[in-house]
Amino acid sequence: MNQTTAPLAAITQIPPFTEFSEAELAELLPRVQRRTYRADETIFREGDPPAFIYYVVSGEINLTLTSEERRISVGKFSAGRLLGIQTIFDDGPHFLSATALTPTTVLAVPRADLVAVLRRHPDAVLKMAAIFATQIRAAALLVAEMQFLDLPVRLAKRILELAEAAGPGRSVTAVKVTQKELSELAGATRGGVNRALKRLEHLGLVKISRGTITVVAPDRLRRLAQQEPLPMILGLSHPPQ
Repeated sequence: MNQTTAPLAAITQIPPFTEFSEAELAELLPRVQRRTYRADETIFREGDPPAFIYYVVSGEINLTLTSEERRISVGKFSAGRLLGIQTIFDDGPHFLSATALTPTTVLAVPRADLVAVLRRHPDAVLKMAAIFATQIRAAALLVAEMQFLDLPVRLAKRILELAEAAGPGRSVTAVKVTQKELSELAGATRGGVNRALKRLEHLGLVKISRGTITVVAPDRLRRLAQQEPLPMILGLSHPPQ
């Protein structure tokens, strides 16, 4: 991880910084650190104290949770997003680990300094809470998918998401991903992912080669992925067996 000084204009264009006065920004921004991380480099680990809030300048960050000796991916943060908002409301240790998926640059805002300014701006705190609520909703939906949707459905969702991320706005049929990465994204063992991928391949939806999954029937794969866990949570249907 490298640490340097750099222009901070981007962070002033998003809440809560848009609520702060010029004097408050002049007080806070000199304490912000610009940090760069290599792919696969750890930004923080589960159990680390909450020292910073992170604004993602470029790259992508993967959030993981360790459960029963397995790592589960619970979200990704790309450019323009704030990471670690929950520490504003809870000063306990991080309950997730954050790792750079690609070469990544962040602005690390000292938590204590940010909290001191936020105490003078209740409207800004509410905006932070709204952002945090959106993140909680996304995480809750992911947990619901793991609980109520069978593994092939979850894999279909993740494969389509990877294809969209590889070529937003255009049709991408092949994605490079390892079974280890897929197991984290789908919240399953590598053995379970291997069996589920073979099932998708047997159904003629994908073709598997070393490190690459090719989407053979995108419309059919998309129909499979469109199953949603919410009706199951409400008791309106039953999870697939």
